[in-house]
Amino acid sequence: MKPENEKYKKVLDLLRKSKPDLDSTDGIEREVIKRISRVNHSRLFLSDLVDFLFGWVYIQWVRRSLIAASIALVLVFVYQQSIILKRIDYLSRQAIITEKESGSAPAYGIEKMLMLYRNSGWRLPSKNTTISERQMKELIESVNELQLKYKDLENLIEEDPELKEMIEKKLIENNHSKINL
Repeated sequence: MKPENEKYKKVLDLLRKSKPDLDSTDGIEREVIKRISRVNHSRLFLSDLVDFLFGWVYIQWVRRSLIAASIALVLVFVYQQSIILKRIDYLSRQAIITEKESGSAPAYGIEKMLMLYRNSGWRLPSKNTTISERQMKELIESVNELQLKYKDLENLIEEDPELKEMIEKKLIENNHSKINL
């Protein structure tokens, strides 16, 4: 193997001693710049783009942290939806009062109830008597009149501050005179 090593050393020495002659450095410079510019303007392949965008997939701690974040988001979403459904359920069980008066049923509600009694042939539970059509009409008319009078009375009270104050005093006195059970 010595002769091969010697040959190798001789070739290396010969190459080291012989230096290239640079006649035109400008030409070499242009050629180098041209080749560098071709490398920079090479095509961007789809695989290079996919590797650039999804290179994080190969990093294990990034994958695990993103999985943990997505699980946390799903849990927050599930919690939020359960809260919303509980509130909707609570609201659906609430009674909605649209009338200003409290404790009085609107005439159309009474009409519907009485029409059901009349059409079904049921008897009223209080006295087990049937209601004739004339009696039903009279009842509906009297309820409507009472509601109109109540609204007029309420408007009068609201418009007159002295009357309102007097009525409030009377109500307070009546409440104090009652026996609380």
